[in-house]
Amino acid sequence: MTMLVLYLLATLDGALCGFRAFAGRSALIHKRGYYIRAMWQGAGAAQLASLSSLAVLAAAVVLSYHRATLHADLEAAAGRMLWVFLPYAAAVLVHLVLRALPSTDIRAATSVMVLGPLTALRPLVMVAGVWFGVRSSQLLLTKALGLFVLTEMLFLESFLNRIATRQQERQLAAS
Repeated sequence: MTMLVLYLLATLDGALCGFRAFAGRSALIHKRGYYIRAMWQGAGAAQLASLSSLAVLAAAVVLSYHRATLHADLEAAAGRMLWVFLPYAAAVLVHLVLRALPSTDIRAATSVMVLGPLTALRPLVMVAGVWFGVRSSQLLLTKALGLFVLTEMLFLESFLNRIATRQQERQLAAS
């Protein structure tokens, strides 16, 4: 169950990274479809990252001489990560829901005072969550797997920014 929650959080993070990567890069007046496609691209990129993480994790478990110990250590580390990632995700989601209110003032306030700073804190939250998860792990392999997943999580937004930049350059060249 813990791994499923982490997977769902990674998918949500990917969708929001997709939104941030593409936001402000289009001159369209009606951007809803554009932003939805961007979020799907981000979620899709998160699926690729999750799949590669799963492959590395599965290889580590299959090649390990201490599968039960590794499994228990990974589950414990994942559970500790949730203590950092869930409150952060809850704060983001609550403020995204507030943006659905028809008040322009509330929308602006949530963007400037909460969502902007939370976006800036994302890399630190990722580092803190993985560190908190693996710091008391018994196995070095658990720590290495945590570092691998952290690298993928941090690379995701950069990857999406490059895609958005290339797409914008193509659109500008076509007009």
